[in-house]
Amino acid sequence: MLGLYINYLSAVNKLNYTNMMGIIVKFSEFYAKPAPIDSISLLKSIPKEELIATISAINAHLNPITSSHLDDSRKTQIKCIRVIFLDTENSLRNSFCTQILSRYSQFPKQYALFTRSACLYALQEIIANNSFAPETPEYNFDLRERIFKYLLCVNERIQAQNDNFNENDHAQLGEKFFEYFAFKLLPFNQYNYTFNSINSLYKSWTLFKNLKNNSFFEPHITNYLKEQFNVEDMEDFFKKQMYTYFGSYDRKLQLNYINIRPEETEQIKILDKLSQRNNFPLPNDNDLNIFNFLEIKKSPLYRNYKKDGKDHITYVMLDSDFFLDKLYALFINDFWFDYLQPKDICTRNDWGSFIGTDFFEPFIENIFKEAFHNHNRIIFRSTDQLKFTLPRTTETEYADFYIRDKSNIILAEAKSNFLPANNGLKTVKDINDYSNLRMDDFYKNYGLKQLALKTVIKFHQYKTFIEDDQNVLSKKITIFPVLIVNDPILSSGTVALAFRLKFIEYLKDNNFEIENSIHRIMPLAIINITELQQMEQSLHDREENIFNFLRYLFSITNPARIAFEGNFIVLRTFEQVLGKHIKNKLIAQRVINLKKWFKK
Repeated sequence: MLGLYINYLSAVNKLNYTNMMGIIVKFSEFYAKPAPIDSISLLKSIPKEELIATISAINAHLNPITSSHLDDSRKTQIKCIRVIFLDTENSLRNSFCTQILSRYSQFPKQYALFTRSACLYALQEIIANNSFAPETPEYNFDLRERIFKYLLCVNERIQAQNDNFNENDHAQLGEKFFEYFAFKLLPFNQYNYTFNSINSLYKSWTLFKNLKNNSFFEPHITNYLKEQFNVEDMEDFFKKQMYTYFGSYDRKLQLNYINIRPEETEQIKILDKLSQRNNFPLPNDNDLNIFNFLEIKKSPLYRNYKKDGKDHITYVMLDSDFFLDKLYALFINDFWFDYLQPKDICTRNDWGSFIGTDFFEPFIENIFKEAFHNHNRIIFRSTDQLKFTLPRTTETEYADFYIRDKSNIILAEAKSNFLPANNGLKTVKDINDYSNLRMDDFYKNYGLKQLALKTVIKFHQYKTFIEDDQNVLSKKITIFPVLIVNDPILSSGTVALAFRLKFIEYLKDNNFEIENSIHRIMPLAIINITELQQMEQSLHDREENIFNFLRYLFSITNPARIAFEGNFIVLRTFEQVLGKHIKNKLIAQRVINLKKWFKK
C-alpha cells in the first residue's frame, strides 16, 4: 500500500502551508524582509472597532453567506486588498493601492493573501487586546497598510506552526505517516469547510423540534433559552436568529452586521448574549489551542459601544458560519457545557445518545427516504430493519443503512460525534504528540472500526437476515463502505485519506479479501451530512445516482493518477464530487420554503 503513495509521500516534505484552497503569502515573502516580532503593535494607531469591522469584512468576502463554498479566487483576494485600503469606490486606474496590487500580481494564482483561518486568528487577537486608538484618525496609505502588514504577519505566524515536518518522519512512521499527516494539518484545515445556509438551518430546526418533542429534554431546553437569552418560546428564538442571519448581509458593502433600535429590547438581549465577551486567555503562538477560536465561537458577534451619534446599536458578525452554528454544532456543545452538565441533568452519553439516535440517524433516514421515493430499483433498509439476532447471540444492530441497486450495495454507518478540543486530536505538533493519541479508540468512536470489522467483514453472515432478494445477494456483489459524519473535519481530504488507509488495514489484518468470487470491496467514502442534504433532490429526481457519485470519487482519488495529475489528487473529497455534478437543486424542494417549517 505504501508503494502506491510513494510519490505523494515525497511531496509532503515540500509542502508550504496548504489550506486546500491555496498557499498563503507570508510577510517575509511579500516585503522581502523579516516580519515584525510584535505584530499587534502595528495596529495601535487604529481604533479597535475599525480593525474588527475591516477584518470581518474581509472574512465576509472570503465566506459569503450567499454561497456554499469559500471563495479564494484571485478576484476576491484583490477585493480584500481594496477593502483594507478603503479603495472600493475607485477604478483600478485610480486605485490608492496600485503598488500592493502590482506586487501581488507577481505571485502565482494559487497564492492567497487572506484566508478565513487567518481572519479568525487576527480577530481573536484583536478582541483580546486593548490600548488601541480611542478616536478614528485621518486615514492615509501608511495606516491602512498597517492592517495589511499585520494580516501577512498572521500568515507568517500560522506558517511557523506548520514548518516542523521532519524529512525523516515518513521513514520513521511508514504507512502511519498519512495518519500523522492528517492530524498534523488538522488545526490549519479545520475551517476550510462551509455549508449551505438554508440546509444548515433546516438541520438546526429539526434538532430543535426533536428537543421540543422529547419529554425529558423539552423543559430543559425551555429553561436554558430563558436563562441564557431571556426567551420564552423556542420557535420565536429560532426565527429571530434565522432572520438576523439573513438580515445581516449588506450586499453593497459585502459585510455582515446588524443595526437595531434601542427600543427592540428583546432582540437586544439575545444579541448582547451573542456578543458578550468571555475574556478567555489568549493562547500563545506555540499552542495549537489558539486555533480553537473559542472566544469567537462562543460569541460570534461584536457590539460596537462607540458613541457615534447614531440612533441604533450596531453588532458586527465576526464569522457567519460560527453565528449559524450557534443553532447547531456550537449549540449542542453550549447546551451541554452551560446547562446539562453543571446542573447534573444527564450524562454525556445520554446527551450524545439523544443527538445520535433521536436526531442524527432519523434525519439521515428521512433524506434517504425522500431521495429514493418511488425508486423501484433501489432497496433501502435502515435502523430496526437492520437489527438481527444470530444464533446464540442477543439482538444486534448490523448497520445503520443499507442501499442496493442491482448488485451494488452501500453499507453505511452514521456518526454524529464532533471532535472534542481536549483529547489531543487537534493539537498534534510532532510525532511525540501523535504517538500519545489513542487512535484505536478514535476509529471506534467515529464508526470506522465497526464499519470494517462488523458491517463489511461479517456481511456474508448477516445478509440472509436482510429483507432483500437473496438470489441477488447469493451472487457476486460490490460493496461500497460509507461513513456519514457530522463533523466537517472528518470529511476533509487529509482525514478522509487516513480513514481510507486504516479501513484497508483493518481488512488486511483480518485476512479479509478485498476481491474474490463473491464480493468486491470498494474504497471507503466519507460523506458529510451537509453533502447528503445537497444531493437529495437530484437523487429524488433521478438526475443523479449515488453509486455513480461514489465511483467518480474513487476514480478521481485513484493513486494511479498521481503520475498524470499530481500528488494531491488523493486528497480529493466527496464535496468536490458534488461540486462537479450538482450545480442546482442543492436545497430539496421540501426544505426550500422556510415558512412551512413553522406551521403547526
